[in-house]
Amino acid sequence: MKRVFILIATLFSLQLHSNNNLNEISGIVTIGNSPIQNVSVRVLNSSKETFTDENGKYFITARPSDVLAFDYAGMQKVEIVVEDVTARLNIEMKMNVEALKEVVVAENNARNQDYLKLQYGIDKRILNTAFGYLDARRVGYSIKLVDGKDLSAGAIDVVTALKGRAAGVYSLGGEIYIRGGGPQLQGRAIPAIYDLDGMVLKKLPFITVENIDRVAIISGLAGRVRYGSIARGGVVVINTIGAPFRADSDTNKSYDRARLRNNIYNDDAIAEDRSNATSYLRDLYSCKEKPAAREVYQKYVTRYAKDPYFIIDTYLFFHDTGDKIFANQILEDNIEVVESNPVYAKAMAFALDYAKEYSKSKEMYKKIFVLRPEYLQSYRDMANSYLALGNYKNAANLYIRYQYLVKEGIFANDSSAIQKAIDGEMNNLFVLHGTSFMEESNIVGFKNYTKNKGETRLLFEWNDSEAEFDLEFVNPQKNNFIWEHSLENAAERIKDEKTLGYSSEEFFVDASLPGKWQINVKYKGNKKLSPVYMKLTKFTNYNTPSQKMDVSVFRLAVKNVKQKLTDFNNVVSLSAN
Repeated sequence: MKRVFILIATLFSLQLHSNNNLNEISGIVTIGNSPIQNVSVRVLNSSKETFTDENGKYFITARPSDVLAFDYAGMQKVEIVVEDVTARLNIEMKMNVEALKEVVVAENNARNQDYLKLQYGIDKRILNTAFGYLDARRVGYSIKLVDGKDLSAGAIDVVTALKGRAAGVYSLGGEIYIRGGGPQLQGRAIPAIYDLDGMVLKKLPFITVENIDRVAIISGLAGRVRYGSIARGGVVVINTIGAPFRADSDTNKSYDRARLRNNIYNDDAIAEDRSNATSYLRDLYSCKEKPAAREVYQKYVTRYAKDPYFIIDTYLFFHDTGDKIFANQILEDNIEVVESNPVYAKAMAFALDYAKEYSKSKEMYKKIFVLRPEYLQSYRDMANSYLALGNYKNAANLYIRYQYLVKEGIFANDSSAIQKAIDGEMNNLFVLHGTSFMEESNIVGFKNYTKNKGETRLLFEWNDSEAEFDLEFVNPQKNNFIWEHSLENAAERIKDEKTLGYSSEEFFVDASLPGKWQINVKYKGNKKLSPVYMKLTKFTNYNTPSQKMDVSVFRLAVKNVKQKLTDFNNVVSLSAN
């Protein structure tokens, strides 16, 4: 482990050295298709600033991890985290509409509540209160959050469990008091009130600590004013595991987020539109025989020899048409075009995973690991590449290394999507293969052998962190759920992805709605004129001996058109029960 730490520390130092290099960044800022002049483009926390010219163009230098802010009067500010590969950023600005009619505001609030309700089950920073669902990151006042898992397990009640878990909170006579929670009454502090799953109470009924999902402490005036004068001592919001829209604590059944009212799928997704493909792909699609397709490749290869997307696209084409020998020859002849840039290398690795060329994809993930040792995704990708090869011990060792780095403080240990996924994948590894090579106790944090047992797991990964898109899930009853991944609707999520270094999301579908599901995507661009590659790994009968895995890769290039990605039958075998 010591040698591992030295190796990782060396890679980090090399990466930190590279992060001192300046990126030359350019692009065009527009409203719709019209360029904007005099947009401020500046590096936050510095004096570096420039402005767009009459054609909307700008040029600026910044280092990886810097934040570029695009600002113009009357427009919503756009902030982009700079990465090692950031060079081209085309920004489309949106109007900042401050005054809306009351009916529109009410409609947007209702839609926002629906969205928060959907996210509640997977995001511990969302609270269920007497005034609706609140996102603690967006309320405009301070909220102290405590995860139910972090409460003192041996405590007899909530008051005792909170001791030492929330600064400024203390108990006296069975009541909770919050320092700074408001004025005193006749020289005595005023106890807090409780918001229990949306019910406001002066006295808290007995609740077992094991049944608490999350706790929030609200002490400031801005946060407690809506509760009225009874909240002068502050508010303790408690959400329990049995609250609405939570997973069943006994069965670990995932909440089906495509069951809200009035969310009916309009059957408006189109199939793959090859008419908008690049010229070389259109010519390849028109070929009926292998020799003709090879001739088309030779026709274009001189022109596109340095284009990584040409290499990836043609590799996938020849693999799909059964000419795997020629596909592998394309990669062998042009590997240097894709392996030096982590965005290109990731797309190529996706293609190799899809082709079941796991030895080759492992080497590509290894290249990415060296380029980005500070990215959590790098550890996850390497572990998964070993899993695909059946090398379970090496996969487990990578998880151990990751946890060691968390323990040493090199990686943050929070509740981000990537870390939840890593914990789940680590559990899955030990569910299926752990007893054959290592004791469970050697893995810190390994807790639950049966989580999501028998469900369908959908793991989405994309090669470009600037990719913006909507994923739509349509259940057998034609209800839909849309997961948004754009700066307009998920800016904090995208910032988290870039800060921690990941580009993936997982979803689970349980057995309560068997039948045919459909997945659609609306691609919204990636700040430049290049495609994005998305990998979907579908696991059926997850966390059971009959678990199976299937990989698909999709090329996203046509913007603002809803396209069908795939469909699948949600069937759970008897062995999963």
